[in-house]
Amino acid sequence: MKISFYSSTEEVLSELGSRIRAARISLPATQKEMAELTNLSQRTISNLETGKDVSFSTVIDVLRALGKLQSLELMIPEQGPRPSQLAALGKPRERASRRKSAEAETPSAWKWGDDLP
Repeated sequence: MKISFYSSTEEVLSELGSRIRAARISLPATQKEMAELTNLSQRTISNLETGKDVSFSTVIDVLRALGKLQSLELMIPEQGPRPSQLAALGKPRERASRRKSAEAETPSAWKWGDDLP
């Protein structure tokens, strides 16, 4: 089943549970082994896989154990600045220039070749 805007919460939980179950089986790992990896109970793993409502921290723990935690990055990516905000900032400054001091403006008395015997 494909999760869509029109899917009910129960349908989404059931589909996510099925996908997590398939990922666990492909490891391969039993529910008991997954419970030990995540420090959760076997009942909690079973509840998650059957589509019952569990805490989001439980989902994070299981995804981490499955090696799929980075998938959350795809779910809600970090938002950068909007183009209108970038345009308002103008061209970013590339480097700062140094003010010339009084010493730098006066030529020194030393010339090339003066240090030779």
